[in-house]
Amino acid sequence: ELFFDASGPDATFFSAGNGNLLTSNPDLAIDALGTAFETLLAFTDADSQPILVEGVTLVYPPALHVTANNLINQLSVDVTTEGGVSGQTIRVNNWIVRDIQLVMNPFIPIVCSSSNGTTSWALFANPNSGRPAGEVGFLAGYEQPVLYRKQSNSVRVSGGLDQGAGDFATMDQHYKGILGMGGAVLEPLAAVASNGSNA
Repeated sequence: ELFFDASGPDATFFSAGNGNLLTSNPDLAIDALGTAFETLLAFTDADSQPILVEGVTLVYPPALHVTANNLINQLSVDVTTEGGVSGQTIRVNNWIVRDIQLVMNPFIPIVCSSSNGTTSWALFANPNSGRPAGEVGFLAGYEQPVLYRKQSNSVRVSGGLDQGAGDFATMDQHYKGILGMGGAVLEPLAAVASNGSNA
């Protein structure tokens, strides 16, 4: 939910104002992936210095699993618009596989409950380069899982609380575990996305 909302990529984080929502929301294809790369590599920081991108992660829903893997595993790509002259087709090795990792996120269609749950995708720069798009971390005091047991309300006639007896009426024992986590979006210039609607 940090990066996706009910209609696709989060409209606040991925927006025309941030420059990280791909124009016309292309579906996941080799040309759209190339455009996403070019967009990501063209970003500059507040001092107009280029932002280093060392590897990327393609995040997509289960419905695009075959498409994403076909893109990554195809052996060559025919290029007609870049690096050639008019009317010429160039066949190149699929170099894009060297710089990309795939992550299928099964929660995208659940979060994108209104529309585009099966077509939305995003390309994230490697967060180890120093500009992560977001961060998820443990809340203070919950860095490790914490296990609790509800105190018994059963007291022996001779006195003393009997924890093993649980609830007085039912002898039920109640436990709960807590693992507290939170997340925040950080850098819009570390990701680009499309809702895949071609509109």
